Amino acid sequence: MGTGRGRVSVKLKGDDALITINAATTQTRILKKLIANLIRAETHKVRPAYTPFEVRIWTSVLADKRGYHDVDNVAKAVLDALSGIFWQDDRQVQRLISERFEGDANRIVVRVRPLNGPVEPVEFDDGLFDA
Repeated sequence: MGTGRGRVSVKLKGDDALITINAATTQTRILKKLIANLIRAETHKVRPAYTPFEVRIWTSVLADKRGYHDVDNVAKAVLDALSGIFWQDDRQVQRLISERFEGDANRIVVRVRPLNGPVEPVEFDDGLFDA
């Protein structure tokens, strides 16, 4: 998506939020326009928290748009757009998973959930460096 309008929906369940953006863009400015006002209106009871968060992002893009949405750029744009809504600063996001796949529509789905307690470390395989 370049400059078109997208439709955003938010579902809250407990402390979790599921945000669906029927558009795919890596431009923070556009994402903020698509997300911020609607989320603030729909989540008026939600205040930015100071706890750690987990964010999962699924980006569906049409085949002809596949190369235009790098997962890291989408992730950064989403995190920036959600700052001040769910968390104060995106440094609070301690676990981030972002995936892109070819789908039937340009769409970004984001799951936000606070982490209860410390993040479990992922076991690192030192054998990865063996030649």
